[in-house]
Amino acid sequence: MATRNSRRGFTLIELLIVVGIISILIVVLFVAILPWLKKSEDKASRTLLQQIGGALSADKVSLSIKKFKKDAGSNLSGRIAADEDLASSQMMLFYAAPTREVWDQSTLYKDRNYAPKLQPQEFTKFTRDEGGKLPYLVDAWETPLKYKYEKIFDGGIIISAGADKMFGNPDDLIYDPRNNTVKTREEMNEK
Repeated sequence: MATRNSRRGFTLIELLIVVGIISILIVVLFVAILPWLKKSEDKASRTLLQQIGGALSADKVSLSIKKFKKDAGSNLSGRIAADEDLASSQMMLFYAAPTREVWDQSTLYKDRNYAPKLQPQEFTKFTRDEGGKLPYLVDAWETPLKYKYEKIFDGGIIISAGADKMFGNPDDLIYDPRNNTVKTREEMNEK
């Protein structure tokens, strides 16, 4: 009398069906989560612009390379980026949330107790420091923020390039110092 082997494994077809089902579930999950991720990046960038913008507008800080170099002093001047847009991002961090190291080396804060307007550790997620240069701010999409003086705002605006990572497009986020709000370029142009 012949006995059949009672142990049976998966066939190749059964395994492929299971892998196919798992793949479909992953795609469905990704499609469902993607809009939520985009909204969270937008919200984080808006909050960042509002915090930094609020701190800079409260003191009516007008950022210029000349003033920045003077305030940074000789110890830090060599660490300022040559690119004006990146330097503007460094300036925002320097005036709003300088690290202890930057505070101690700058001319502006000399002989003053360490008391930044905003705590730098709150912005660790948005702070980058490359190659010995001064730290700078990036948005949730890893694009450096840009500061620009605008006469019609009677002050500086802070701009995030938005999800497309390109400045000058409708999805740019812009901090408006007149009313402490952040709007897209498209929303601002509607007025």
